[in-house]
Amino acid sequence: MDCDSLDLRLFVDGLSDEDLDVLEDAVKARRCREKYGADTVEDLMKKWGRAPRRPRCGREGAWLDGASADGRGRLRCPYCGRRFNALSGTIFANAKLPLHKIMVIVEVMCLNASLRLIELICGVSHPTAFLWRHKIFSTVSSWQDGVVLSGRVWIDEMYFADTRARREPGARRRHGLSRDKVCVVVAIDSWGKALAVASENGKPSTKGINAALEGHIKEGSVLVHGCEKAHNALVRKLRLVDERYKADPSDPVYLEQMRLVNHLCAWIRRYVDRFACMKSDNLQAYLDWFIYLHRVHRDADTWPVEERVVRHLALSDGLYLRKW
Repeated sequence: MDCDSLDLRLFVDGLSDEDLDVLEDAVKARRCREKYGADTVEDLMKKWGRAPRRPRCGREGAWLDGASADGRGRLRCPYCGRRFNALSGTIFANAKLPLHKIMVIVEVMCLNASLRLIELICGVSHPTAFLWRHKIFSTVSSWQDGVVLSGRVWIDEMYFADTRARREPGARRRHGLSRDKVCVVVAIDSWGKALAVASENGKPSTKGINAALEGHIKEGSVLVHGCEKAHNALVRKLRLVDERYKADPSDPVYLEQMRLVNHLCAWIRRYVDRFACMKSDNLQAYLDWFIYLHRVHRDADTWPVEERVVRHLALSDGLYLRKW
């Protein structure tokens, strides 16, 4: 250890707890600036070209009109006269966490970590970790709406226990495809684009399959599936080429032909099972985040995952308010 390192360690050892916290925040802010090009949310917005706009009327263009108690400049809309700031209408509105902590939460969420792990790594409370998880989820809540699968498209269904199901005291848990399970429709095409939609309870119906997939498969595509009757109407409606294989886990042909979608279902199962306390009402939000990250990781060679996700958050209009 050289003299400079020793002097630096002695300097740190001599700091009070309050000064040490300030130093730690300064170091983390610098690391954040070096990695993401910004150490404040406002600078992050500027870096990615997010122009302030009034959430109420959605128009851009405003003039500076004072400042808030936290020092952020207030803007006034020339059209509706409302006052707002550069973060209004984003997930960063009223954010109390510094940017470097928010970025650590994002990085951990890209690894699909549990809330407890977010609390430990980021040094935040459970309510704060929950709030930011759903703030980030809100930015991808409509992302799957624009997904269109084409070419060869594999579809299948998987099931998760419904936490909303009510049972009489002492009643046995139902087995099989009962109404106590939520059906999730899963699809993937030969290009690697994927879709996962929480559809309905119990065995899938024609109506449920159509609602989940009708707007997401290009007409004339080849539909590869496991002989589910509820798929027939979709095949006719979209003029799909019907390629079906009887669902038999002991049949090597079935396993080979359905391998792609079966692997996707297995990954979704592992992902959802990490969140044992998740409510079924939030299942679609978790699926939206999984499918979004599936696309981001697919293109990781051309665009680093974390940088792409941060850009998405900076430009997104997602908004989630704490529910009491």
